[in-house]
Amino acid sequence: MAKCPFICGNLLTFASIIQIRKRMKRNIVPFLLMVATLVFASCLKSNDTETTYYSDTAISSFTLGTLNRYVTTKAKDGVTDSTYKTTVAGSKYEFYIDHLNRKIYNIDSLPYGTDASRVLVTITTKNSGQAFIKSLTDETLTIYSSSDSLDLSHPREIRVYPFSNGSKDYRAYEVTVNVHRQPTDSVYWALEKGVKVESLDLPAASVNQYKVENGQLLMSADKGATWTAEKLDTDASYLPNDNVNFVYKGVRTADLTDYILLVGTSDADKKYASCWFKYDEYAAGAVSSGWSYITAGGSNLYPLPKMKNLSVAYYSDHDILAIGGAGMDDCKVDAYEAIYVSHDNGISWIPNDVFRLPKGLNKKATNVKLLVDTKKELWLFCEGTDEVWHGRLNRDDKTANKRFLE
Repeated sequence: MAKCPFICGNLLTFASIIQIRKRMKRNIVPFLLMVATLVFASCLKSNDTETTYYSDTAISSFTLGTLNRYVTTKAKDGVTDSTYKTTVAGSKYEFYIDHLNRKIYNIDSLPYGTDASRVLVTITTKNSGQAFIKSLTDETLTIYSSSDSLDLSHPREIRVYPFSNGSKDYRAYEVTVNVHRQPTDSVYWALEKGVKVESLDLPAASVNQYKVENGQLLMSADKGATWTAEKLDTDASYLPNDNVNFVYKGVRTADLTDYILLVGTSDADKKYASCWFKYDEYAAGAVSSGWSYITAGGSNLYPLPKMKNLSVAYYSDHDILAIGGAGMDDCKVDAYEAIYVSHDNGISWIPNDVFRLPKGLNKKATNVKLLVDTKKELWLFCEGTDEVWHGRLNRDDKTANKRFLE
C-alpha cells in the first residue's frame, strides 16, 4: 500500500474537486469515485511482493478445542485393566499451515488415547472467506460452524470460498490431526533370534560381592577369595533361601557408595517376597553398615508377591523391575502377568502402564529371566521356549526403531 498513495489520494481529491464544480456534468462524479475505489483496492498488499485482492482467501489459523482422552491402566491387583477419561487442551498444540501444498497438521502429536472423532475447531480465514467441510464419503459440503464437532480421526478436506456470492473458486486444504499411536512412555517389544545372555553388555556389579549360603548373608571384598558374614537387623530366618537376586545402584548424593537390594523368597513368609537393603561405602575408613529388612504387610501396602523364579533388575534411579512365575504358598497370582515396578528402592511394588510384558509372551515358559543392559534396553530370556524378547522404552528411544511392535 505504500507504493501508490499518491495515485489513490489524487484520484479521490480530483473527484472531490469535480463534485464542487457545478459546471461539470453530474454523472461524472460517481464514475470517478468508482475508478478511485478500484485503484485504491488494487493498492492493498499483504507484503512487499504479493498483491492481495478482496476476492482472495485462505485459512489463516486452525485451533483445536478440548478433546477427550481415554487411558487404560492396571488396577491395584496388577491384573485387571481399568479405563478412565480425562481431557486434553487442544489449543496447546500448534497447527502448521502449509499454503503451498495445502496441508494443515500438528507437528507435536496429541497424547495416546486422545479421541479425535468429535472435535470442536476454530478456523480463521483471510478476507472473510467461508469454510466448508467435505464429507468423508461423498462430495457433500457442510458449512463450517465453531459449535459443530468434526470427525478428525481421518484426514479431512476443508474448502474456503471467497466471500463474494456465486464464486466457484475455492482453496482446499487437507487437515490431519496426529495422535500418538502408542503411550508416550511405554515399552515396545520385538522378538529376537540368536541372542545369548553372554552377548549382552550388562552393567558392572558392586565392588563387593554378596551371596546367601547356609542361612547366612556373606560378603567378599576380594572377588570371592574369602567370605565374611554380614550384620542383619532382623532374624536370619527372613533371609531368602530361593530365587535370590542382588540389585546394585549407585547413590548420586554420595561418592563411592552403592545401594544394594536383596530380593528372594523365604520360608518365613508365605505370601510376600523377602527384601533387604544396605548402603555399601568404599571410601577409606568407611564403616560397613548392616543389612535392613523391608517389612512386608502392615504399613507397606504393596509388598512384592512371593512368586516362583523371581527375576529382579535395576532400570533407573526411579525404577527397579521384577517379574515372576506363579505365586507360591499363600500368594495367588498367575505366572508372568505383570512387571512389578518399585519407585522407592524396593519397598513397594506396583505394575503400571509404562512397563508391560509383551502380549505375545509365552506364559508357559519354565522361567523368564529379566535383564537390563547398559543402553537401558530390556531383555526377556524365556527358558523352555525359543523366545527372546527385546524391549525399549520409547522415551529413551531416539531412533524410533519400527521393529519394536507394541
